[in-house]
Order: sequence, then structure tokens, then C-alpha cells
Amino acid sequence: MEVLWKGSKMGHTGKHQGKIQLQKAYFLTKDKNISGGGFMVDMQSIEVIDIPMHEPIPRKRLVDHLKSDDFFDADAYPTSHFEITNVEPITGDSLKIKGNLTIKNTTKNLEFLALYKDNLFSTKFTFDRFQWDIAYKGNWIDRTFVDREIELTVMLKAK
Repeated sequence: MEVLWKGSKMGHTGKHQGKIQLQKAYFLTKDKNISGGGFMVDMQSIEVIDIPMHEPIPRKRLVDHLKSDDFFDADAYPTSHFEITNVEPITGDSLKIKGNLTIKNTTKNLEFLALYKDNLFSTKFTFDRFQWDIAYKGNWIDRTFVDREIELTVMLKAK
């Protein structure tokens, strides 16, 4: 089970990738099909995986910056979560998932496609970080240092 993130900056001229640890996850099922569920992540666990381990200072600086109030404010908001509100079968193993993503005490509805096969739920989707105030504070120029989209990849194994 894992949640991976990817964020880019300055018109995709640079990017960073990492992981966030799941705190809990669950699915509601009906007739062996997902009908609901959700997951919660520990924002204090955010990691960067694209800066090599042998470069601990830049790695720590970025992690500390991501945890700061410029981005996720992990001290004030130690968890983020997604709650499934609707599941629509598409074809075969494909699903359209609708739900509420809560980050920094802001909840917005999202819709994305996912796969569910052999008890493995997987999806990759993007969301607009500005809708959750995950960006530098300040004027428009300050906010353009980061691109709007954050990509999440979620893989969960149902028991």
C-alpha cells in the first residue's frame, strides 16, 4: 500500500517526487465490488525520493519546506484524507470514483478513474494545489514558482 506524489515547478522546468505513509485505509464492498471507502495519510511522513540519500541536506530542506506553512503545514494539519462518495463501474475493472479530498482543513470534491482487480485498487490523478492553498504565500508571481497540479498515485490492496 502506498501513496506517491509528484509536483512540478516553473512551467514544468523542474519536479520533485516522493511518498506519504498511509495511516489507515478501508473499502466498503457490495457483491465483491467497491461501493465506498477512504484513506488517510500522515503528512508528517512526507518524503522526497528524487533527491539521493547521499545528499541529506537538500533532501531535509525540501522535506522541511513541504511540511511548512508554505505548503502542507503538517504541524497544524497532521493528516489529509480522501473519502469515496460514489463509485460508478465503467468497463471491466475500470471505475469512476467521486469523493472528497481534505487537505489543510479544506475539502473539495474530485472525480477520477481507477482500476480494481484482484483486490488491488490503483489510480493516478491530479488535483489543483491552489484550491487547497498548497503553494507559496504572497502575490501571483510568488505563486508561479510552483505549477498548479499535484499528481497522486495510490495503490491499495484490499483484504
